[in-house]
Amino acid sequence: MNQKSVWFFEEVDLYEMLCPYKYKDHLKTHPLSCYNKTDFLFMEGDPVREIFLVAEGKVKVSFYDPEGNEQVLAFLSKGEILGETALIGQARYREFAQAVVDRTMICRLGVDKARELMRDYVPFSLTITKRFGEKSQRLERRLQILLFKDARQRLVAFLKDLCRDIGTAHASGTKVELDITQSDIAALIGASRKTVSLLFTDLEMEGVVRFNGRKELFVSNVEQLI
Repeated sequence: MNQKSVWFFEEVDLYEMLCPYKYKDHLKTHPLSCYNKTDFLFMEGDPVREIFLVAEGKVKVSFYDPEGNEQVLAFLSKGEILGETALIGQARYREFAQAVVDRTMICRLGVDKARELMRDYVPFSLTITKRFGEKSQRLERRLQILLFKDARQRLVAFLKDLCRDIGTAHASGTKVELDITQSDIAALIGASRKTVSLLFTDLEMEGVVRFNGRKELFVSNVEQLI
């Protein structure tokens, strides 16, 4: 299984993949839509008429549990797509999507247009098909992590995935460029912001991790993360 997709924070380069094909022609008649922080792309229960491709910025995908608590499913950035379940007949969105930074630029594709791309453009079709399978697998693994691991173990699992996915070798171990906040991490692992901050403090005191400002994280030895 691709560990990269467990925490729903990745770029799959659909934006670059589609540019050489009909995507550029589509933009001539359907300019990118601009969303500012806290603007909603769609709400839970809305009819599914489009899929959305993130061209710039960041989008949060969440739902509310029966107790009214927000549960974050994803932070998506450039190249990611959402609403793709419309292609297999989903009639209404089961979650909501919200911009988390100003000037988040979105390409909106009607369902018929997306189906045309799937029919006529094999790379797009294969990528979407692969996403459906991976989504099921990653949801299952993430559910296991959330149900059977404590907050520290969930944070450690998240850090290990980050190191494997976007980490680079460094004299201090593995360097990770962070473009999410501790509040974002807390939302993804099902913990409070305060808990995540305390856990990071513990890991720093143990010499396992080190921060350089707010955007750089160094992990001395990924395999020793426990």
